[in-house]
Amino acid sequence: MIISIEHPATFYLLIPLLLAVTYVSIKFIRTHRLLSEKKFVIKSGALGGRLVICFFFKTFFRVLSGMMVIAALAGISWGTDSIPVQKNGHAVSMVFDISYSMEAKDAPGGISRLKASASYAKELLEHMEGTKVSVVLAKGDGVVAIPLTEDLQSVNSLIDCLSPKLMTQKGSSLGNGIKAAISSFPEQSAEASCILLFTDCEETDNTLQSALAESSKFGMPVIVIGFGSERESEIFSGDGSVVKTALRSSDMEKVIASLSSKNSRSQVQYIDASELGSASRILKAISSETEGTVITYENQSVKKYPLFITLAIVFYLASIVFGELDIKGGKKRILHSVAQTSMVLLMFTSCSPRFNDGTKILQGKLEWNKEKYQQATAYYLEAAENSALRGDESTRQYAVYNLGTTYLQQGETDAAVMRFMEIYENSPDKIRFAILYNCGIIAHRNGDYENAADYFRRALTIDGTNINAKINLELSLREESSKAQQAERELTALSENPEEQALEAALYSLIKEGETKQWKSMEQESEKSARDY
Repeated sequence: MIISIEHPATFYLLIPLLLAVTYVSIKFIRTHRLLSEKKFVIKSGALGGRLVICFFFKTFFRVLSGMMVIAALAGISWGTDSIPVQKNGHAVSMVFDISYSMEAKDAPGGISRLKASASYAKELLEHMEGTKVSVVLAKGDGVVAIPLTEDLQSVNSLIDCLSPKLMTQKGSSLGNGIKAAISSFPEQSAEASCILLFTDCEETDNTLQSALAESSKFGMPVIVIGFGSERESEIFSGDGSVVKTALRSSDMEKVIASLSSKNSRSQVQYIDASELGSASRILKAISSETEGTVITYENQSVKKYPLFITLAIVFYLASIVFGELDIKGGKKRILHSVAQTSMVLLMFTSCSPRFNDGTKILQGKLEWNKEKYQQATAYYLEAAENSALRGDESTRQYAVYNLGTTYLQQGETDAAVMRFMEIYENSPDKIRFAILYNCGIIAHRNGDYENAADYFRRALTIDGTNINAKINLELSLREESSKAQQAERELTALSENPEEQALEAALYSLIKEGETKQWKSMEQESEKSARDY
């Protein structure tokens, strides 16, 4: 079991805690000595002994409570859990095994495995318009040859040039290729990521299983596409020696089975390229034409601060029971205090589901402030689902609203508006105002100033004192007015101007008058010539 600590510097708070305990202990010893000197208590008497015992338990349990709070702030976590993450769109990383074993010519049609994988990949690309694609070359190492892009033409150009000579490293490291593919995706991507591995399933460093486990941790499905024949054939390796090679599909299936036994949410599958309909199965998983959103699962460390907070409360209540009882109350008083404490614990337990959802929302907000939007989305989704199952509409509204703001920060405006409208009608005024305000921001960013002004105007009917909404309303109205004036200027430029028409008419009259005089002059000269003749 691996234990991780997010904020180890928090443990420095133990120093002032120990200093406080030391100070309180010294004060108690001095006070107890003073009471003994004044004969108020007898050190060896029952009252003096009870004072010491009560002080000990009170201090001991409160120190434990403080330590639990510090542990919660430190962010201690262990174990893993599958967290649902909502994605929009698709991104694919194509990993090509370009080791010398891929040069074996045992693919259908007598072509090499590498050439067959290149043709297969190009056919897939023809049906992946709008999908972002990266290309990784795997040999003795893994290298991102083309970062994530929508320019599929550049991807096709590289695929045409695939060769073992593109990399000088020896061997075949499929695991490093998978790790390079994982690194090609942005950390806070709102798109569903998928990895396609084109290979003959032969590796020399046995790193594939650990790399596939890492991809499952990030919720990235991996589709291994096998090329070649199960029958062994001989090829020349990079150093000129002759080696035997074949499609090791059975080895790959063992690796996948081992992963599935350790992680029930493992998303690794093997597909033989020669199987009928194999391309359709792959496109179904990564098609950019899939509508709506995709829910993927990421393995994340389980933070244990709810456990530590609970222990802190329990220890604090224990300090009350054992440290602040009536010293003369006896057993009856003790039983009464224990009963009261039990009632408090029972009440705390009864509200724990809502408390846990509120904690999830708080966690999501903390991750949101750190710009870790995927983790924030996971917390908000979990809180929304749990509160919906319990029928807790108030908590669900806050969770869904925060989910919408997270989508807005990621640029997923359509998904954000959909989430906002999902809770708008029945939400309290505070949330309805925030929804209208954010919708106004979205409309303004999209250049729809008329709707933006309408949203801000409706928001002000809920809270007319909000200065930012008033400023944004004024800006939207000005932008709309400026847009209308610009449209009028463009229409004027394209239409006929009366003043220009008058100027053209005057110029035409002058030209016509000049031509008339010229013709009259020519006629007069002609008549004169005729008379002279």
